[in-house]
Amino acid sequence: MIRLLIIGRPAQGWSERLNQETGDSLEIDTARLPSAGIRQFEATPADLIIIADDRGGSRVETLVHAIQKRPLGQLTPLLLICPLPTDQPVEERVDALELAGWISSESSPSSVLDLIEKALDLDTGELTSQSTTETRSEGAAQPDHPASQPPTGGASYFDGDVVLEPIDDSPRPRRVDRSSIFRTPATFTDDSPLEADEIRRKLKAVRHEDYYAILELRRGAESQTVREAFHRLQARFAPDSLPFELAHRFQDELAEIRDALEDAFAVLGDPDLREPYLRHTVK
Repeated sequence: MIRLLIIGRPAQGWSERLNQETGDSLEIDTARLPSAGIRQFEATPADLIIIADDRGGSRVETLVHAIQKRPLGQLTPLLLICPLPTDQPVEERVDALELAGWISSESSPSSVLDLIEKALDLDTGELTSQSTTETRSEGAAQPDHPASQPPTGGASYFDGDVVLEPIDDSPRPRRVDRSSIFRTPATFTDDSPLEADEIRRKLKAVRHEDYYAILELRRGAESQTVREAFHRLQARFAPDSLPFELAHRFQDELAEIRDALEDAFAVLGDPDLREPYLRHTVK
């Protein structure tokens, strides 16, 4: 079984698309935030790491360097799925960053699988052929072998395959309560009520993409200052602290703001990510 780790905001989407192409021939872990991806890699090493980012830019190279600084990161192939560089040929950037490959965000899953097979020295089409073989064999078994169907009537459960029904078939929640992950100290509060205009201004600011601007910090702020700013802003834009009407009206905007805050904290709160981020974003 080949284990992949996909890091980035589109990670879950790429995981689903690759699984559709390969069936059970890949085991894919995903992490949305950079530091979470590095922790995942250190806890459970992968055969190959994919960094997926629909916008690209210097933060991708920052993450590449942070992974390669880890002992196992020097031995693990890295692929990028993000916008291609415009300042020089792709091959030169791949060589400079010591990557196994770089492909655009609009590429097909089959193109990504081709790169994975090349990076891991697999036979061409090996990942997809396994899935196709399994699908065909499963489809042929049903009409040719009726005895393999689950037993009916008074037959014993041990006369055929046992079919296990899920105990809980309720849909999985799309979001995890952030308060269970990032607990906000009571000291980081703002007495003035949050209003719609402030939410709109903050949303515009977080889309600026500069992590220091997102956390409202001067460039170069250290870990403790970053942590305090993160907790203060998380508490400020927490939906459960707002009037229901305002929280409901700006539900998507608040979620985007808090996602951006977590993303910024994941990079600036980790010295191994903060230092290269500063170097690659010199104004």
